Amino acid sequence: MRAQNKVAIITGGTGGIGSETARLLAREGATVVITDLDEVGGKTLADEVGGAFYRLNVTDHAAWETLVDDVVKRYGGIDILVQCAGIEGDLKVDVLDTSPDLWERVIAINLTGTFYGCKAVMPAMLAKKSGSIILLSSIVSYMAAMSAAPYGVSKAGVQHLAKTMALVGARNGAKVRVNSIHPGLIKTRMTDNIIKELADVGEISEEQVEASMVGEVPFGERGTPSDIASLILYLASDESRYMTGSDVKIDGGWLIKDATS
Repeated sequence: MRAQNKVAIITGGTGGIGSETARLLAREGATVVITDLDEVGGKTLADEVGGAFYRLNVTDHAAWETLVDDVVKRYGGIDILVQCAGIEGDLKVDVLDTSPDLWERVIAINLTGTFYGCKAVMPAMLAKKSGSIILLSSIVSYMAAMSAAPYGVSKAGVQHLAKTMALVGARNGAKVRVNSIHPGLIKTRMTDNIIKELADVGEISEEQVEASMVGEVPFGERGTPSDIASLILYLASDESRYMTGSDVKIDGGWLIKDATS
């Protein structure tokens, strides 16, 4: 029971990674608070894991404050924050053709919403001098992305935000840990959509696109949401008590390059 007696908030909780994380943390003893815009899916999942559901727009700072106040009053505190909420935007648009509306929407959800979550939860964790905040970035934060610039920039921002918040979490003897996770090619709705969009742009089959992408991964396959959830559990548990400000790649070796080939 690696999360026994811990209270966890998960944003984007009905998505592939979010829902798998909710199930795993609940199995490991945590009280799980699921947040999302999908009320039906969220309530169903909350019932499944014996937790609670709150409808949350992550870009609404006031809503974050209300959520945190309610969770603290209801459960006595917050030990874990997992921020999975995010969108990919339009991958068919070149960076120079990116509209202000598209840019602002992706940045708002992926980066600003993540900042609001950290800002709202951190004071409660600092008061206890403990806690773990886990931010979902992306392997794309290490790459250029000319046709997905808002997504890449937002995820690079999340990576930097984790390091900054890690310093905040260590103030005055507190040990609030903040780390970012950088998934590679994981079998989720988002990556399924990415493959479909790239197939449309290239006028080739989705199978061809997936084979080409998987061909860049030394492990030769896509990861699963459970792979990411297991890493989140480690970062949420006391086993990672000395780990903060880290950006953890989990990509099947995608970024490894053979210098001799």
